[in-house]
Amino acid sequence: MSRPEHMPLPPIAKLPALSLGVQGCAPVYWLDGPDAFGDQTMRARQLAEKKYLLSEQAADVFDFVADGQAAALEASQTIASHLYQYHNMTVSPEQAACLRQISALIPEDVLVISRSDDSGPEADWMLTAASLCFPSHWHLSEKMGQSITAIHAPVPGFTDRLAKPVNRFLTAMLPGCLSQRLNWSVQSDDRLFAPSRAAVTDRPHSAEAWGEVIHIRIERQCFYKLPESRAVLFTIRTSLAPLNRFRQQPEFVDSVRKQTDKLSPAFREYKNISAVEEGLRVWIDNYLPRAT
Repeated sequence: MSRPEHMPLPPIAKLPALSLGVQGCAPVYWLDGPDAFGDQTMRARQLAEKKYLLSEQAADVFDFVADGQAAALEASQTIASHLYQYHNMTVSPEQAACLRQISALIPEDVLVISRSDDSGPEADWMLTAASLCFPSHWHLSEKMGQSITAIHAPVPGFTDRLAKPVNRFLTAMLPGCLSQRLNWSVQSDDRLFAPSRAAVTDRPHSAEAWGEVIHIRIERQCFYKLPESRAVLFTIRTSLAPLNRFRQQPEFVDSVRKQTDKLSPAFREYKNISAVEEGLRVWIDNYLPRAT
């Protein structure tokens, strides 16, 4: 089956900053799926960067807890089966038995989330294994083995508004069920591996220059309930594009800017909006047609 080249995205206005927003996902769009912006070069860039990071900075991008190996193995075998079924890709038995190796074959980050010992419907889930090469402002070493609630503690409003719904969703998922959600952010550089925020040290002096500095980042986050371990295989496909790519679609960038205006002060600080706010407005003022 051929790989889709593009995946339609909903308007940014329908992707609020603090919402679960889960919907079904067709399997063909899941692993080794298309770039959100139709960038045909991004897959090769991601695979090359993964190869380097997993070889040279493995401690930063791969980890697991001692009792998470069974679920990690099932996740690896699930990925191998999917790649064969949907992309006619055959992997070696060694790759199919190793999350680190098989994660290097696809552009997605691969994480395994397992249920805590608490058996209630709102029991917290925990990060038990991960190959995370493209983090957005977080460090894997600080989150491994922690609960979903603890991992998202820095996110304003998560504990009060989303922690219980997220845990209920993960618990209620049926084995073999595949769902997805989309997340968006704006960053001031083109890094895929971005565990820390980057400051804009030299302020651009034109809309075109700002358009090369500011990037829109979309994460397509997919959830698959593993049948045997009942853990959740969580994958993240990151897409990243500079504002200048949207010169023919300035309304898209304007919708992003309008969404940033809706964020609470705490969320604006969390998303580091101040680093890019000036540039967003300069770029939009230059490229968005005005009614006369």
